[in-house]
Amino acid sequence: MTKLFFRVSCRDCGSESIIFSRATTSITCDVCSATMTKPAGGKADLVGCTVVEALN
Repeated sequence: MTKLFFRVSCRDCGSESIIFSRATTSITCDVCSATMTKPAGGKADLVGCTVVEALN
């Protein structure tokens, strides 16, 4: 099983963050507090962000 991290960009403010692909909690933007991910029973559901780069 490959563990991936993603560099993502917030859709609301454009701030970039690095998140774990299998996050089990909701993740909010550090700048504007918008919800970026929601847990989905395996991989995180990217609801408020765009993947910029996949990191290993």
